[in-house]
Amino acid sequence: MNEVKEAALPDQMLVSAFMANIPEHVYFKDRQLRFLSVSRSLAQHFGCSVENMLGKTVPDFIDAELAQPFDVVQLRVIDTGEPVIDHVIKRAWGDGRVTWYLISVLPLMDDNGEIAGVVGINKDITAAKVMEQELEDANRHLREMSRTAGMAEIANNVLHNVGNVLNSVNVSAGLIGDKVRDSKAKGLDRAVQLMNEHSADLGAFFTADAKGKVLPGYLNKLVLALSLERESIAAELASLTRSIEHIKDIVATQQAYAGATSFPEPLQIKDLLEDALRMNAASIQRHQITIIRKFAEVPVMRLDKHLVLQILVNLISNAKRAMDGVPDRAHHITLRMGIEGAADAARLSITVEDDGEGIAAENLPRLFAHGFTTRRNGHGFGLHSCALAAKEMGGAITAMSPGPGRGAVFTLKLPITPTKGL
Repeated sequence: MNEVKEAALPDQMLVSAFMANIPEHVYFKDRQLRFLSVSRSLAQHFGCSVENMLGKTVPDFIDAELAQPFDVVQLRVIDTGEPVIDHVIKRAWGDGRVTWYLISVLPLMDDNGEIAGVVGINKDITAAKVMEQELEDANRHLREMSRTAGMAEIANNVLHNVGNVLNSVNVSAGLIGDKVRDSKAKGLDRAVQLMNEHSADLGAFFTADAKGKVLPGYLNKLVLALSLERESIAAELASLTRSIEHIKDIVATQQAYAGATSFPEPLQIKDLLEDALRMNAASIQRHQITIIRKFAEVPVMRLDKHLVLQILVNLISNAKRAMDGVPDRAHHITLRMGIEGAADAARLSITVEDDGEGIAAENLPRLFAHGFTTRRNGHGFGLHSCALAAKEMGGAITAMSPGPGRGAVFTLKLPITPTKGL
């Protein structure tokens, strides 16, 4: 049986095939940075043949200023003998084009072990850099959209809660109007009119006249009725005043966040939780929801309060809505806050737990997807924007539910950056 022997190509043939076909720009240079050998792709890059490049330097083909960053790296390798691997260079051309290269340069040794030049490879990574920039621009635009949508969500929540308080204002104002319109004071007017009519013989009127005899007793009852009426109106006025103060408080809280620049700053997370509750207070009160606070001691941290508030307001608002569909039970929202994990991997953990309508198992994986919602009038961006906001801060949001009718738990986890000295 004849053996099939693998043909062995001479080294020069291998090198020639390699230099003719490799898409990257490969070159060999002497110590004066003159080309000893170049790949066909590099020659095509400069618009000439391989033969025309030999013995010449890059400035013979392009402006010396464009060649300078590459020459600096190559000369350093010749001087130090240390290779340079995967070094990125940006080249700005005179016509406005910008190209990027990933270069590697190694020393070229002669037979005596001396550095005779360099061998290098340049890879054009312009397309990847453009894509990277476009991706960064898209991510920045998405973050801006998320932030805008988040603040819009807060503003919408504020308007909803202000609307709820205004309902209370309207009720109080209507009750006050009804009491004034139907006031017992009209009876006092009639009693005074009777006494004026008998001003000349009041004594006889009170002792002999049938109407006069019952008038003192009527006045005593009228005094008691007017006293109760006054107390009732005063109570409604107090309620009206509280509602107006509540509106001012909600709006002032929202404005405090809307007007500030968004960046990480020292804050106490408990204060943000209370502000988020304040923005939802009218809905919470109207639906008779009990808030259970389970707050552990947490140090002052550096966080983006806009993003954190956006998440908290949304999660609390969602928890409130989740209980609209289960009117047959007392409603509770439990807020937990604490630190989880060891020192090096410690994270802030905030959970919002409700005893509402729960979440079906098939919906859990899609909760944070853009456009997904189970609400009839939902837009599907609230939880998605929260997830983006958490990711921007290096954190994440997760959801868990035992199933429909059994409530849900949303957990926000953020990396801890303690602020010392505060």
